[in-house]
Amino acid sequence: MTATQERPPTPPQAPAPKGTGTKPSRFRYVATTLDGQSVKGEIEASSVNAARNELAVRGIRVNKISEKKGLNTDITKSKVPLVEIMHFCRQMSTFVRSGVPVTEAIETIRRDTKNKRFNEVLADINERVAAGYSMAEGVNRHAEVFPAYFVAMLGSAELTGKIDEAFQQLYAYIRRDIELRRAVRKAMIYPAILLSVALGVTALITIFVIPKFADFFKSFDAELPLPTRMLMAIADFVQSPAGLVTGVVLVAGVAGLVVYFGGPGRRTFHGLLLKAPAVGTVMTYAATERFCRVLAVLLEAGVALPEALPNAIDCSNNLVFKERLTEATESVLAGNGFAEPLAQTGLFPITVVQMVRVGERTGDLTEQLDNVATFFESELDYAVEKMTTWFEPMVILFIGVVVGFVALAMVSAMYGIYNQVDMG
Repeated sequence: MTATQERPPTPPQAPAPKGTGTKPSRFRYVATTLDGQSVKGEIEASSVNAARNELAVRGIRVNKISEKKGLNTDITKSKVPLVEIMHFCRQMSTFVRSGVPVTEAIETIRRDTKNKRFNEVLADINERVAAGYSMAEGVNRHAEVFPAYFVAMLGSAELTGKIDEAFQQLYAYIRRDIELRRAVRKAMIYPAILLSVALGVTALITIFVIPKFADFFKSFDAELPLPTRMLMAIADFVQSPAGLVTGVVLVAGVAGLVVYFGGPGRRTFHGLLLKAPAVGTVMTYAATERFCRVLAVLLEAGVALPEALPNAIDCSNNLVFKERLTEATESVLAGNGFAEPLAQTGLFPITVVQMVRVGERTGDLTEQLDNVATFFESELDYAVEKMTTWFEPMVILFIGVVVGFVALAMVSAMYGIYNQVDMG
């Protein structure tokens, strides 16, 4: 019997030990595969024996193993850029379609990968595939790196033997996702710069410019106009101990809100974003496009709707969408169709529900979902442009009011002092 014949059949996914109450440690090992190849790497386990057993299940005979000292948690664990995964999918699709073995393709890509964390991930996946695991099981070990829908698509593709097509679909979707994110980010840069300039100009005028004019006006001992007195009172307050305390309280309050909305109040914050003018439309369209696009890609890859729905929901960045779509999934599994549960969430525009209903009736749900995603992708571009167009004049108006008020206060004070000195 050859070494490859002795290899055990593909076992179920074997995650690192959980629920034992002990935090897993990381172990470095040097080992030999059943094919006689020398391999080395790292593994998480609760003990040395557990690490040896896990490696034995993979078909790897340990020659040397030792615990890795230092922090057990890799702080760069989730720092793999999405663009790296996109390139990986494109290259894997090309290699597999050309007849290159999966392990050889992964190793080739790994050697050219500049990202250290992704290099380690690919090395671990390749070891698992070489030991008899499926590609989907190897990827699933690194769920914090890959998108939620990745494993479902690969698992379905491996069953049908169309793994090259799956990687091509993943590449196409991730590329669109990256382009969409870049477009939104680019659209928000200019308004953010304007707002920063407005706040900076206001701070400079209040802290540095007004106090100098205040000393100049006081030297004339003249009665100043109301706008000037208001401006000077604001400057005096900002530079006073009470102003300092107020500033500290405001900064602490903003920091507290950021921490709260980033943690316990994250769902509340996401709900507020959906209700906010202009911003709510952008958030709704973005979540709709992402959900429909991922679901269409999964269904096209042959993933069943009950399995595809949770993966598509996990891709949403909005907790309100996740919560209500999870409730809708329960209704779908109960046999209530797909369009009606979507309508009951109250999240999607009526266009989405209508097109999904048509897809259910015609048996072409995948195409309809893809049409919805394409439609809302273009609508999202328009919504972002509209939000930017709405935001820019608001910031410019704010700058104009501040500068105009300061100019009015200065000029009226100058004329007032001139008239009083002239009359004296």
